[in-house]
Amino acid sequence: MKYTIKPLKVNLNKYLEKHGLFKKWIKISYFLENNLSHPSLNFEKIILKSTVFYSFRIDKKYRGICILDKNNIEIILFTNHYK
Repeated sequence: MKYTIKPLKVNLNKYLEKHGLFKKWIKISYFLENNLSHPSLNFEKIILKSTVFYSFRIDKKYRGICILDKNNIEIILFTNHYK
């Protein structure tokens, strides 16, 4: 299934630039759009109360959090890896 990533909010773009992740984001966004089961994404479901979020790996240090809505992906947050 093919997905569409909604445009990133300004603060998310700034986070990518500040942490030198923009090139990695380009690669990861391709996998998010085309193959959520790609091994490098480590795509995981997170359930908090009644809301479902998904986590994906950017690299060993950083992860992203998103919401899936039909064929759309909305990135909510980029963060340090929680493990």
